Amino acid sequence: MTNTIMEQEARTAPQKIAAQLAANVDIMQQLGEKLRAFDPRFVMIVGRGSSDHAGVFAKYLFEIEVGVPTFAAAPSVASVYGKSLKLAGGLVIVISQSGRSPDILAQARMAKNAGAFCVALVNDETAPIKDIVDVVVPLRAGEEKAVAATKSYLATLSA
Repeated sequence: MTNTIMEQEARTAPQKIAAQLAANVDIMQQLGEKLRAFDPRFVMIVGRGSSDHAGVFAKYLFEIEVGVPTFAAAPSVASVYGKSLKLAGGLVIVISQSGRSPDILAQARMAKNAGAFCVALVNDETAPIKDIVDVVVPLRAGEEKAVAATKSYLATLSA
């Protein structure tokens, strides 16, 4: 066994996820109540790289479990083209390990201004995304030292 940094981090994922589930009980209960009352017409997921891939998993859950159409955003719509979408009545989930990427922040700002209910799944609770969205769900994965997202990716799937 090579015992790389990536492997070491991946091996901590079960403990990180267990801690996340325990620490986020109240946040998730309150979020569930808000979403049941809001009853979104659709879900748009904003993410890049592994965060975008975690969004694909969420897409299946939303469509299969609650029948809500779900799609991936193109963050450049807001950041590069400066355009706005008609998002009133929708849920926007922003997935970002750092919560600092300019294109992700621009897309979240656009979504909030367009009337969406916005939730961020983020590993850094102090990140600027917290000032844009309605609810922050902390991933609580800890610092990623490996190039590949391991425990934060799995923590995103859990959240």
